[in-house]
Amino acid sequence: MIKKEIHPTGELTLSRKETYGKNKAAKTAPVFTSRMEKREFYKNFNFFDIRNVLDVKGLLNDISANLHTYAKQVHQLIQKNPIKKLIVTGIFTIVLGFFTSTANAAFIQEYSYQVKAGERIETIAARHGITAQEILEANGLSSIDGKKILLPKVEDRTVTATSLNVRSQPTTNSSIIGKYQKGEAVKVSFIENGWAGILIKGRVCFVSAGYLTQTKVDALTNDTQAKTMYVTASALRVRETASIGSSVLGSLNLNDPVSVTSHDNGWAKINFKGKVAFVSETYLKSKETSSSTVYMIKKGDTFTKIAKDLGITVTAIQKLNPSVNPTKLKVGQPIKIPATTALIPTQIKVTGQIGEIDSEGTFLFITSDGHSNTAKATGDMINKLFNHQGEFVTLTLEGKRGQKLTLISLQ
Repeated sequence: MIKKEIHPTGELTLSRKETYGKNKAAKTAPVFTSRMEKREFYKNFNFFDIRNVLDVKGLLNDISANLHTYAKQVHQLIQKNPIKKLIVTGIFTIVLGFFTSTANAAFIQEYSYQVKAGERIETIAARHGITAQEILEANGLSSIDGKKILLPKVEDRTVTATSLNVRSQPTTNSSIIGKYQKGEAVKVSFIENGWAGILIKGRVCFVSAGYLTQTKVDALTNDTQAKTMYVTASALRVRETASIGSSVLGSLNLNDPVSVTSHDNGWAKINFKGKVAFVSETYLKSKETSSSTVYMIKKGDTFTKIAKDLGITVTAIQKLNPSVNPTKLKVGQPIKIPATTALIPTQIKVTGQIGEIDSEGTFLFITSDGHSNTAKATGDMINKLFNHQGEFVTLTLEGKRGQKLTLISLQ
């Protein structure tokens, strides 16, 4: 809307009004008497900052309704931006499901980032507490290779409390959706009124900011002996100690990078979320696995459904099928999917004390950390077990995921 307005100098000038969303709130924009005055005024503004918009809530509603178009427009602006300036476009505020009507710090801060050659979208997503799909949605892209992209600005902080509640809202009355233990790292997006808004796999959650401190660089990540390796299994369990009876800290997906510092008896020592952890080295390789197999689209299939059914990630499917439109899948259409190693037997070595043995060959062994485990022996291995019952021996075990391990040899 444009209207005529009388300037204090008596000159007849033009000014415009900005309206957004359902509220249709209107407010007169500044009037400039010269180009220099206009240039100096906008020079003080953060690049594309929605907090400078008059009706923030209305604009966020408009972004939500037209996200794809808006994301493409922002992407074009970012390509022209030569440096990593602070940006607040509202895109990640919408994509991450966080909506506020106040124009203050409780917005997802953003910045532009130049993707390096060979850099994986999963790695970038993990560093920012979001998912690869959210990066693609926020930038209106199907691939990030060699592009400048918009990312949420986060800061790594360390939990100082013995146990820290993660809540759905910034209030002690809201539901507890998880816990962090002392020493664990969190991705902080903003802090307001004593609460830290953190990003967890693409969700905005809240913890008390008083129990966070700036993260120190973990010595493990600086170890000169550390080597980056990649997961070859569709899902790889991460354990607290080098034992199959140890507590499970989490899991890794196909092609996830891990920083390995040492190997011992079939176990790889890694850095997992800022802590020392262990995984079976059988499922690690020095290079990303590029092996794939063909999958035929069935009725009702989507990339999300296929990923869930096969235990792989949507991003892994997209990476192998860059020219396939996931919204236009046809029954019988062939696509590539990562070759899973779920059916390849795992072989590990572990030291334990032989316990009870039944007539069918099932036996109990106790590892040095006190955990009891069972496995299966056949043939001559059963007799060898009886000969060493009560002794500590080194067992070589093999088995497929979800099945009982079988004794191959003992020493």
